[in-house]
Parts: sequence; C-alpha cells; structure tokens
Amino acid sequence: MSFGRIFIVSGSHSPESQSSRFAEYIKSRLNVLRISAPDTVCVHDLGSEPLPLWQNGSVYSRADEVVQADAVILISPEWHGMATPALKNWFLYMESGWLSHKPVLLCGVSGGNGGLYPVLELRSFSFKNFRPNYIPEHLVVKNVESVVCLREVSDDVSKVRRRIDYVLMTLRAYMVGFESVRKNLPDVSREFKYGL
Repeated sequence: MSFGRIFIVSGSHSPESQSSRFAEYIKSRLNVLRISAPDTVCVHDLGSEPLPLWQNGSVYSRADEVVQADAVILISPEWHGMATPALKNWFLYMESGWLSHKPVLLCGVSGGNGGLYPVLELRSFSFKNFRPNYIPEHLVVKNVESVVCLREVSDDVSKVRRRIDYVLMTLRAYMVGFESVRKNLPDVSREFKYGL
C-alpha cells in the first residue's frame, strides 16, 4: 500500500470548533508520519458543512470519498456525556457497504477532562449494519486546545502527542492488513445485509 486514503469526520455542530482543529492536526500528522499525503486525506467538518436531518432518500454528497477511503477517523466532542447528534446523523447517511471491513479510529475530544463517553457510545451503537472495524486503540484527548496549539507545550501535552502518533501508526498497520481482507471477502450478499 502506498499512501492511504483517509476520511476524517469532525463531529462537532459548531463551526471553527476544537474538533475541527483536531481533525486538521490529525491530517498534518498523517502527512508528517508518511501515512498519507495531503491530497489523500478528506475532512468533513459537520460544523461548517452540516448535514440536514436524515430522511429516507437523503443523499450524501461526499459518498465517493467515503467509499474510496482505506480508513476512517471519527472525532466527537463530548456533549453531556454523549457523542454528538450530528455524528449519529452522519451514520444514517451511510450505505451498508461504505464502511464495511475498513479500520475506523474513534477519537473523543474535550475542552476539559472528559472525552471518553463518545468513544464508548460509538463502539456500542454504530457497528451492526455498517460493519466498520473499530481498531482496539482509540484516542481520548482532554484539554484538546493545548494539544493542537503551536506554542511551547508541557510534558503532559508532549506525551499525548506521542500517543496520537502511536495510534496513527497503528491505524496504518490495520489499513495494510484490511486491504488484504477486503480483497479476499466473499461476494456481498443481500441475504445478510443487516446481519442475522
């Protein structure tokens, strides 16, 4: 696998959010780590490019980018201990095969000391019909503003940044492995579209 194609979703409802800044930080690290090139990473910021509430027949304008992606990164701020409604709505736009058998990295971010609950919630509710493969590693980034800033950083922030790089390199390993998995899958059957 050469440079991987990665689709990042920033799940905040707010334009110019810390989640979108974190998405751009992740995009830059993917480039620095030579996991992807700037033109192979797409970011959908749900704050600046919101989706209407899904209705039957709704069409996702960025479907091709998701379908072509080798991996997906989902970023959700923690709102009252939950993932955002915008991110849950995004899942409803997905067709059943778009995320299937692709590694997905979950990231919870918080301006304070939270961030874990969106990761737990997304792992538990969003896998049945879409078949994403959430990698065992995830990111919970507390005090996210200090992580994405460019000024001098503390030892704690430096450690979080090293953890981010480690998790992104782990995602890269899964991308390589799942490329082989997707090539060897049996034909998709409508009979088992929704699992059992």
